[in-house]
Amino acid sequence: MRILAVDDDELIRELLLATLEAHGYTDVTLAESGEDALRKIASAGKPFDTFMFDIQMPGMDGIELTQRVRDMPDYRESPVVMITAMNQKDYIDRAFLAGATDYVTKPFDTTELITRIRLADKLQSETRRATVAGQSQRVGKNKPAYADPIAIEEIKGYVSSGVLQNYVMIMKDQKQLSIGAFAIRVPELEKVHAGSSAEEFAYVVTDVAEVISDTLVGSQAFVSYIGGGVFLCVGPRRMLPEAQTIQDQLFTMLNDSDLVYCEEVPTSFSAQVGALSAPKILERRDDLRFLGRAVDNLNMVPKQRQLSPMNSGIGRLDIHAA
Repeated sequence: MRILAVDDDELIRELLLATLEAHGYTDVTLAESGEDALRKIASAGKPFDTFMFDIQMPGMDGIELTQRVRDMPDYRESPVVMITAMNQKDYIDRAFLAGATDYVTKPFDTTELITRIRLADKLQSETRRATVAGQSQRVGKNKPAYADPIAIEEIKGYVSSGVLQNYVMIMKDQKQLSIGAFAIRVPELEKVHAGSSAEEFAYVVTDVAEVISDTLVGSQAFVSYIGGGVFLCVGPRRMLPEAQTIQDQLFTMLNDSDLVYCEEVPTSFSAQVGALSAPKILERRDDLRFLGRAVDNLNMVPKQRQLSPMNSGIGRLDIHAA
């Protein structure tokens, strides 16, 4: 694995190098600033596999550097592990929005650091498989099963399920236990999947994802499409929209053909929103069962009423309130 580690503190760079080499990672390049990192990326004969960025650096900080790296085609899915003393939620959120894969705070435990690097490497492989599946959909090849996730790119706040789990663990590390999770299911996506091409299904899922993103503007929420027509949302409980707000916006926007359109399988759209789930105080950092509970809560949503002709094809959206 080729690693590029960036930090403006020479002692930290030396510590990172010694730690990585001691655990078998010997192909490590060091950079002292964001600008230095970009020069070394540009001159690299072979692409890097993983990045480790400090956030606070003179000039270009680690968040801007992450955004610059994510704009490069070779590095859109490459793991970016932030290693920083900045543990405030605002910095964590900004880092993940910029495209960070994981986040380790200083002073770091060497065992924890190596664990996060290995998890990042594993996550990269999983993300690449999901991206290939999504690309295959768009060219009409190897249509994945309905239950499979699809990589959703270039929509603010959308991350893979692995990155979402990393974010939750970081929040729990920082004692940010006010986070909550809820799931949204768009059941008509199953009909779209069954009757449309792989390319069309991918476009419709992306349209729905963008609508959900719009309903969550200002909520500081992160979202992942986990397959089966289900979107998992995580954010601070006090910032998440009220159920009625989500209901009103989704009801209108999912059935606006300028926002969500399926040519091959004409259908109206509805949504089921499950009850909010939250972590319990004594749960370990890696205990993510509350995310599973959020998805399970969808089973408690009342079944949707049949549409009448007077509904003009507009689906009913049911909310199961917490």
